[in-house]
Amino acid sequence: MKTIGLKIKSGFAIAAVLSEEADRTAIDLVRTVPLSSEQLPESRFPYHPTLEMPEAEGAAMSRRAIEEVRRIATREMRQLLQDAEGVERAALVVGSTIDPDKLGNPHVRVHALEGKLFREVVTEALAEKGVDCAVLVERSAYEKVAADVCSTEARVRNDIAALGHGKVKPWRAEEKLAALGAWWRMRK
Repeated sequence: MKTIGLKIKSGFAIAAVLSEEADRTAIDLVRTVPLSSEQLPESRFPYHPTLEMPEAEGAAMSRRAIEEVRRIATREMRQLLQDAEGVERAALVVGSTIDPDKLGNPHVRVHALEGKLFREVVTEALAEKGVDCAVLVERSAYEKVAADVCSTEARVRNDIAALGHGKVKPWRAEEKLAALGAWWRMRK
């Protein structure tokens, strides 16, 4: 089985593709996937223009930035799934799944809208290729995975750390979370 985990950030994702054969898990690929455009810097934080610019100008810039996110993310996710041929399941590791409409603070709300947008474009690209997708919230990801696989959080952390240690550089928290998501989807 081949799975993919994606740690979603503003404007990009860290992807980890894992495969398993004969009870051996291997990392096939770890890379950054652009979800925004360097040619339109506002696409990294596409809802911020609504706060930072005059209303009409900000709304227009925000619309352009959102369109650019959809275009870039669709293209880049298609390429990733082509390069990682055979992926059956996916997990997104996200900062939050809070409903932006329930937030009163405008700045916090735009961050929630951006998180929702990046989550949606990646999920749509996965669905287009028939890849089953689930979501983990970063702050409870290790705890949830440990419970789902009947292990301890410490054991899961050690297993994930060992999976890429000395093989993947860099092997930071983001790469480990992406790998955790893929590892979880192999088992759930």
